[in-house]
Amino acid sequence: MRAEDLVGAWRELGRETVAADGTITPDIPRTSQIMYTPDGFMGVVNTPATRARVSATSNPMSLDGINAVERAAAAEGVVAYTGRYEVKGDTVEHTIYSALNPNLVGTTQMRRATIVGDDLTLASLPDAKGNSFRIRWRRASKI
Repeated sequence: MRAEDLVGAWRELGRETVAADGTITPDIPRTSQIMYTPDGFMGVVNTPATRARVSATSNPMSLDGINAVERAAAAEGVVAYTGRYEVKGDTVEHTIYSALNPNLVGTTQMRRATIVGDDLTLASLPDAKGNSFRIRWRRASKI
C-alpha cells in the first residue's frame, strides 16, 4: 500500500472485535470519519451514533457552558485525535499530536490497512491473546 492510496475522507461502515478463534463481535453503531492529507496529516472523530444532544450553550462550538455530568456524557465513547501518518508496507502508523484522551498524545497507533475498491479496513495488531479490532470505512465521496 502507498500513502497516496489513503488520501481523502472515509466514513465508517462498522466495527468489530475479532477473537483469536475467528469469532466476530460487532460493536455499537458509530458516526465516524477519518481523513488523510497528501502531506502526511490525519484526523479522526469517532462517536456513538446514539449520543443524546446537550442543552443549549452560549457557544454552540463548545461544551464549556454545560454541567460536568452532561459534558461527561457527551464525551463518553468518543475517540478523537489528530496527527501524522506513515505507511509501512500493509501498516499505517498514526503518531498522535492532539487527542480527546490526553494519554494518547505522543503515542503511535499501528493499524493493518487493506483497501479493496472504495473500502478501507483498519485493524489493530493482535493483542497477547490473539484478539484484534477492526473498523471498515468507505470513501466519503462514495456514500
